[in-house]
Parts: sequence; structure tokens; C-alpha cells
Amino acid sequence: MMSTTISKKEIITKLRQLPSLPSIVQEVIASFNDADLDSVSLADKIAQDQGLSAKILRVANSSFYGLPRKVGSIHDAVVVLGFDTVRSLVLSAGMAQAFPSTPGSSFDRQAYWQRSFRVAAISMALGKNFRQDQQLAFIAGMFYDIGQLVLDLCITERYSAMLGRHPASDLLLLEIEQSDLGFDHAEIGAEVIRLWNFPQEIEQVVRYWHRPEQQKAFNPLVCLVQIAASLESGASGEDLIAGLSKTCCSRMQMTWERIEVCLPHPDQLEAVANLAQIS
Repeated sequence: MMSTTISKKEIITKLRQLPSLPSIVQEVIASFNDADLDSVSLADKIAQDQGLSAKILRVANSSFYGLPRKVGSIHDAVVVLGFDTVRSLVLSAGMAQAFPSTPGSSFDRQAYWQRSFRVAAISMALGKNFRQDQQLAFIAGMFYDIGQLVLDLCITERYSAMLGRHPASDLLLLEIEQSDLGFDHAEIGAEVIRLWNFPQEIEQVVRYWHRPEQQKAFNPLVCLVQIAASLESGASGEDLIAGLSKTCCSRMQMTWERIEVCLPHPDQLEAVANLAQIS
């Protein structure tokens, strides 16, 4: 363990000193709590950001969505995909764009975003089958491990050392972080999600998807993301079910048959992983 210590508060302070999120991303996050949302006005603002709009349209026209015709504008995307889907894509593209690679880091940014897109896609598919908000499930899956990105940004050299020790260790990365820092990327990620004013359901996912049984109030999205992350890492069948939280299995009546039937096709997952290049 390193002798120097750093607190969660110091991490958050460092994060505040970094460039702020793009204004349109901040507005999109705020829109989740806006009961009188003017989606047309927000779509107009999204369209004014030409760089972001181009990324959104590339995602919308990818094989992941399989649209019957090409989408040529943000307003067209809203009509074809729905505003909630476009809003999710703005968050994904905008956040990826807001966090460029860190000099001297060994953190694989490309692999991180590819994994996040796959988990988001699987979470959304599970959300449909388990009657949860699909777009909220997508966002939860996209940012489920955001704490890793934050630690890489704020304590680059130190986090690279932890990542370097992980492959040869019998410990989980979370355990290495706890030993070294006194907290882990799930905790710091949840603090950051709260700082950015994401919906509370997303904060709960980030904080508890590793350990759903610790939730104070049951949130089905936590379970869906745990399943999606397990699937993305290669688990399947009864081995997958055995590794899930008992709380999730009992509360949501999880079986491999219920999960398998709604999974995206491997080609779809590959297509969505390639969207990580939007960063």
C-alpha cells in the first residue's frame, strides 16, 4: 500500500478543476428532472452543435439501430428513434468527447468505452424484457463504471500502478482500490454521478451494481446492469445465474431462459462497441 493518502473529497475537488461538461450535455442531464421539458427546443440546441450532431447521426445510422432509411438531421432522428433515445446518445457521445486520453496513463480508454457501449446495449435489451425504462437502462449501462475513468483522470500515475498490479493479483480491482485508497471506483463514480445531477437511479446503479444486496431501496436497474456486465465479461448459462446477487434472482425471478431470449445478436454488440470511436 502506498504511504500517501487521498480522500474522495480531494478526488472530487480535482475533478471540479478539470474542464466542465459541455453545456448541451449539462442541459440534457438537467432535462431528466424537468417535468415541463420542451423536447423540440432541446433538440434545436443539440442540432446547433455540429460536431456532436455528426456523432449522433453516425450512431443513429449504424447497424445497431437498423433503421429502414438514413437519418439526416437531429430532428429526423427524434422522429424516427424518439427523443429519449437521442437524449441517451447525446449523453454517450458528449461524455466520451469530454474525457480525452490522459497523458502517461495505462488506462485503455478505447476498451473502456467499447465495454461501456456493450453493457449499455445489453442493459437496454434486458430493460425491455424485464419491463424497465429502456433508455434509463442504456444510460445506467453506459456509465456503470464511470469511477474508473474519474480515477484515471484525477490520480493518473497512481491508478495506472493499481491497474498494473491487478492482472497478477488474486484480488478484484475494487479490493486493490480499497486497500490503496480506502474507497473504490464504484463509490467515487456514484459521488461524481450525483455531482453531475444524473437521476438518482443512475447513482444507485454506479454505487451498487457490484453488490446489489447492499441497496437500501431495491432498484431493478442495479440488477440489470450487474447481469449486463457479467454477460459482457463472458459469463452465461447457469454459471451466470450462480454469480448474480441472490437478491436480484429472487426479486426479479431471474432465470437463464428469461435472460437469453432477449440478448442482442453478437453482430449488434460488435456494431455498438465500434461506436466507441465517437470519442
